[in-house]
Amino acid sequence: MGDWLKQDIRRLTYLIQYNPNTIILTDPAGAIEYVNAVFTSHTGYRSEEVIGRPVEALSASTHAYTWQDIVNGYVWEGELVSIKKDGSQFPEQVFVLPITDAKDVVTSVAFIKRDISERKLAEHGLLELTDTLELRVAERTSALDASNRELKDTLERLQRMQDHLVQTEKMASLGGLIAGVAHEINTPVGIAYTASTHFRKNARDIAERFASGTMTRSDLEEFLDVCMESSQLLISNLDRASELIRSFKQVAIDQSGEGMRRFYLREYIAEILLSLRPVLKKTSLEVAVAGDKDLVLHSFPGAFSQIITNLITNALIHAYDEGKEGRLEISFRKDYGTLFLIFRDDGKGIAQENIDHIFSPFFTTNREKGGSGLGLHIVYNIVSQRLHGTISCESKLGQGTTFSVTLPLTPEGENIDES
Repeated sequence: MGDWLKQDIRRLTYLIQYNPNTIILTDPAGAIEYVNAVFTSHTGYRSEEVIGRPVEALSASTHAYTWQDIVNGYVWEGELVSIKKDGSQFPEQVFVLPITDAKDVVTSVAFIKRDISERKLAEHGLLELTDTLELRVAERTSALDASNRELKDTLERLQRMQDHLVQTEKMASLGGLIAGVAHEINTPVGIAYTASTHFRKNARDIAERFASGTMTRSDLEEFLDVCMESSQLLISNLDRASELIRSFKQVAIDQSGEGMRRFYLREYIAEILLSLRPVLKKTSLEVAVAGDKDLVLHSFPGAFSQIITNLITNALIHAYDEGKEGRLEISFRKDYGTLFLIFRDDGKGIAQENIDHIFSPFFTTNREKGGSGLGLHIVYNIVSQRLHGTISCESKLGQGTTFSVTLPLTPEGENIDES
């Protein structure tokens, strides 16, 4: 054997002996012929304790290969659980390589193994961490879902409460209207009652004189004068009461209902103002209306009634001090399928920092005078949701306030006669 061959064999032996992997060589029958130093240090076996033993005796796993396949030249790679001398077990990555001679006959089998305990621990730890993270994510998701459901329920309760308060505010406004109109009707009805009582008394007197034959021409003339005066009082005051009742009835029906009908806008605004006369006559305010008297709408009159009523009520509460003179102006016009409605007062005005909040629910700067903070919010909802329009406000302190309402002349799903 040449020196160069001996030197190569020594080098190969050194590489095998001190390779960082465990190396086991067996004969074709699987009996161990050689183990390197890593095997002995890692398993605790001395080489003489395993030489001649079947290699399967060092494994606790059921082999996923057959020995016949290996002898036939099959190369196998996989994981096995190996056994140390003290009986403990550990996982290894295993390569099973058949070694053949020049005629491809298997003369020995090499087992190259690498301890993968740390990798398995890392994988196990990663799995545990993944499971923990998934559990935490699931718990967090569940908590967020519960929180979202609670927030949704809270929002729904707040919305129901707000709707209830808005409805209560509408009914309170209607109740105030009823009280004012009832008081207003009492005056003409009272005068009519007094006139009818006076007429009945004079009628009885003249009837008694006629029956007794004591009636004179002057008595008859006096009675006729009483008849004319009483009938005139009765007619004028009953007409006045009838007008109040008619206007109130129509406005009340419109405010409490949601029906559509045809109506003259200017005439209807006059009816709204008539129903508000009990409130307005206690002030020193003048109300002026400008707009085409022939403009006919097919829309929701109750919506317009609530808009005008709330804007006037808002002005009475916020724009003027008690007894202060002023002027309220309501004007409207149509242009290219759009209705423009303007409400203007010449009162105190609104501070700029409050302009952006006036349509928010419950926002008011004058709660001590009865402001609920819902009047303009109701107006905003009616304009934007019921009539599909827009409303804006411009104001300066000391220069009054202007509300501009823009509405389509054709509500959703309806046609309007603009004649």
